[in-house]
Amino acid sequence: MIEAEQIAFVLVRTKSAGNIGAAARALKNMGFADLRLVAPAAGEDRVASEMAVHGRDILERARRYSDLGAALADRTLALGTTCRFGGDRAPAGPLRQVAVELSGLAAERVAIIFGPEDHGLSNHELSFCQRLIVIPTAPDYPSLNLAQAVMVTAWELFMARADAGASRTQVALAPWPDNAAMLARLERALISIGFLPADNPEHIMASLRALFGRAGLSSREVAILSGIARQIDWFARGGRETVERKQRAGRAIR
Repeated sequence: MIEAEQIAFVLVRTKSAGNIGAAARALKNMGFADLRLVAPAAGEDRVASEMAVHGRDILERARRYSDLGAALADRTLALGTTCRFGGDRAPAGPLRQVAVELSGLAAERVAIIFGPEDHGLSNHELSFCQRLIVIPTAPDYPSLNLAQAVMVTAWELFMARADAGASRTQVALAPWPDNAAMLARLERALISIGFLPADNPEHIMASLRALFGRAGLSSREVAILSGIARQIDWFARGGRETVERKQRAGRAIR
């Protein structure tokens, strides 16, 4: 079962110090402690401390990063929160379902990512995520306050971990940076063979990220996909002639 210390809550470009403090309190309530702040617009102030209440220790230990990639460097699975759909965005799974799935992981290091209060995570920031989460709400007003979203997410994760009947699969996922590098290599390869348009590869890449995120790739699987992507790119950039020359000479291709 995944432990509380394996889950990091990442707040990106947060505008309100009060929301940062309230998020720290929510994590304390639910037994989590890893709070990460990416390029926060809000500074440390009295409001954040007051809102944190007995979660001030979590607020004081919160790590700050200049960019999202740095905040995810030690993670194996990155999940982004969203309430918007369509366009190039991959399908989002309901929070409760995803929480149960996460509770079955063993040695993984998970990041749950929340965007700023006004418009959430950008499409670029969502491209860092292997999976997306949505908190079901009434359709007339689906957008939650940031601190409330953190609290609901932390509570669902807490309850899923406490549920003795939850699925307990043992999966060893590849580190997030390895996944990101593989996807970047695959994007270049698919552009080189004309499968993806160079001016808008994101439309398909979002779906591929979602597919691989659902699959939960191991390090070996990521390495295999990276090798395939590298070979595709090499073949498209002139390797075909080398292969045909070796075939004519009756030599092994590799």
